[in-house]
Amino acid sequence: MLEENLLRWRDKIHKEALQEGQVLSLRKMILEQMTQRFGRLPVSVRRQIEEISSLQELRKLGRKVLRAKTLQDMGLGS
Repeated sequence: MLEENLLRWRDKIHKEALQEGQVLSLRKMILEQMTQRFGRLPVSVRRQIEEISSLQELRKLGRKVLRAKTLQDMGLGS
């Protein structure tokens, strides 16, 4: 019983760590792509990206970078 609980706990922690790593990597890639496309990003935009913790939302934003002409087209900035 204890061993089973420890294995479940380990698997859960491993899954969460992998997801967090994916989120961090995707955020970094999106910020790099946006900087290449739009130039230096305002701090407020960087913060908006850094606050996103959903892989789905980050992937959606990553697709927007490909089509957007401005930060406003991405739903960011002022």
